[in-house]
Amino acid sequence: MTSIFLTRRERTQWWLVFGSGFALSIIMAMRSQIGGDQLMLLELGWRFVVNGEWLQYGMPTSAGGRSPGGLMALLMAIPLWIWRDYRSPALFTALLHACAFILLAYTLRSTLTRRGMWLLILLVWLNPWRMYFSAHIWNANLMFIAAVLHLASAQRMAAHKEAWNSCAQALLIALAMQVHTSAAVLAVLSLLLWWKGMIKVHWGGIACGVILGIASYVPWLLTIHNDPSLTPGDKGFFLRGLIYVFPLVRGILYWIKMSSLFFTSRMEDLNFSGLANDSINTALVWFGLAVTYLAYLTILPSAWAHWRFVRKLWPSVRRPVACPNNQRAWLRIYIALSMLAAVFCFAISPTTIMFWQVFISIPAATLVLIMAEENLLRTRFRLKAIRVISAWWVLSCVLLLLQAFGSEQYRCGGRNAGPENSMLIELHDTGVCS
Repeated sequence: MTSIFLTRRERTQWWLVFGSGFALSIIMAMRSQIGGDQLMLLELGWRFVVNGEWLQYGMPTSAGGRSPGGLMALLMAIPLWIWRDYRSPALFTALLHACAFILLAYTLRSTLTRRGMWLLILLVWLNPWRMYFSAHIWNANLMFIAAVLHLASAQRMAAHKEAWNSCAQALLIALAMQVHTSAAVLAVLSLLLWWKGMIKVHWGGIACGVILGIASYVPWLLTIHNDPSLTPGDKGFFLRGLIYVFPLVRGILYWIKMSSLFFTSRMEDLNFSGLANDSINTALVWFGLAVTYLAYLTILPSAWAHWRFVRKLWPSVRRPVACPNNQRAWLRIYIALSMLAAVFCFAISPTTIMFWQVFISIPAATLVLIMAEENLLRTRFRLKAIRVISAWWVLSCVLLLLQAFGSEQYRCGGRNAGPENSMLIELHDTGVCS
């Protein structure tokens, strides 16, 4: 993966940055708090572990009902089997994110330049969006992993016509839909890749994946037959995003924000009263707000990179193309089709797009900025680009530390799951700050 680096020292530095980010993720997972969503997910896993009751539905969806399938309960149960503590699923999520990033770096090792690999660790691994939503319990937090797996699978399908890989991609989409319905973006993307001739499909493998995927939904179908209230999709209406326009625009803006340091309000709600006295807490909160507002400026390079990308790649999307032999050209079209798939899903969504529905696009959105910066570093604007990147490093590291110790999800008492119950007590969540 790191063979593109010129020296062993640089390889070591890259891995040290990765290790530092992972260590911070572990600290955040250990500090993670339990709110209403986390309580519902813990109950899914707890009932499986303690009572052997495998519930065939997940979290409530934005369109009403509950997410289909029993995969979310299984993903909650696995870490609880290993360690019966309310933080174990958060640690499991952080570990899966680390594995997914290593896979992403390995997948892109021959596509990105040496500078691109450093930008990858800055804009993806140390991305505060990804980091904040990698270390606590929430189903949407797993969408980054699904997106990376899809990219790795599709890149291999560009070069090889393999039954197992075609089967894996079809099954991946079916299972990801059980975690969060935003995985529909991956289904649309796969269709676009096939339509454009960007992947080689083994139809036997696809059929096998579809059959396995359908089979995984049979228990859920039986469940909603007995309790129709669990069926998702009873709110909103088809094409709402396109008709009202604002939901569609909102989704596009969130796509651009995913590669910037422009956050949602819950990531900016800082309080350090559990770690410092009132005067120091006030100073840290004001410092955090100042850094956050300064970080808003990063939306400008992100918006510029996306405008430049769309302007250059739109002709390739409009006309039929054969699968490029050049991996970088293939990746550009993959990103363009990812954007098109996301916009399509934003348009047909029955509800207003929320930021967690765009986590599935973090790899593609950040690669737009990474590839733009790579090109900029080869132009006469190189020195200015280096200054911006240096400032980005500083802002990212400061924001991550502020969020890890002061945000509502990672500060003692920041979230409230309600009254204590026997499950939380057995999982060592006493509701008392230590």
